[in-house]
Amino acid sequence: MRGNLDASMLLHALYFEPARIVAAVICSLIAAGLLKGTIGVGMPVVALPLLSLFIDVKSAAMLLSMPLIFSNLPQALEGGMTGRCLMQLTPVLVGMIPGLFLGVRVLLALDADIARMIAGLALISVGGITLLAPNLQLQPRAVSPAGIAFGFFGGILGGIAAMAGPLVFIFLLAKGLRGQAFTKEASLYLVVSSGLLAVLLTVSRQFNWLDVSVSMAAMLPVALGMYAGRHMRDKIAPEIFRKLVLIAVIAAGAELVGHGFS
Repeated sequence: MRGNLDASMLLHALYFEPARIVAAVICSLIAAGLLKGTIGVGMPVVALPLLSLFIDVKSAAMLLSMPLIFSNLPQALEGGMTGRCLMQLTPVLVGMIPGLFLGVRVLLALDADIARMIAGLALISVGGITLLAPNLQLQPRAVSPAGIAFGFFGGILGGIAAMAGPLVFIFLLAKGLRGQAFTKEASLYLVVSSGLLAVLLTVSRQFNWLDVSVSMAAMLPVALGMYAGRHMRDKIAPEIFRKLVLIAVIAAGAELVGHGFS
């Protein structure tokens, strides 16, 4: 068993922690699921800063990989026309793929605190600018190039901090998406980006199939939080919905920067 632990970074990180730390990790996943169930997105925005208080950021990213895929899959398929939605996301995905490759390489190479601060500063800057510009909208001719750019930098954040979503959420809001339309495109994007993140981390040789199994088990507390919060989503007005997403982005950035300095 010890040999497996040495080859399994995530399992090793949790195996030697006291019970209160494992309990804190589980509570962090429940809180993340609660936000996911309430506004349809934002699980890593809550989970990554909380988890990084108790385990290293690389293990936190791996732990979130399977919950990110499976928690978003039902919403990604909701309402049909998934193929059409995927086509609309093509510019974002074109930018995301090289960005995610770059972000994972940065995560595996840089000091964890530096990676946190880079991700946090980016989230605060972009989220703050967008929150202070409530009428920000993209012209039709700007959608494709903006999608590639947001996808690229979103991919970098996804590789560094398992947060491929926040920058792309801002892009989707600027396109004018709200409610179910926003949730479907955001969830489909997260399924694709999270699946690629899981593959890249697993083949990095710092993680293995045991870590994937632990990540699968993390879906249980996330599902519990989602069950508690999902019935609130349709009761939120569009503008409040938008502000909740952006405030969550900024809060996550501040937490990452603060934890990086500490």
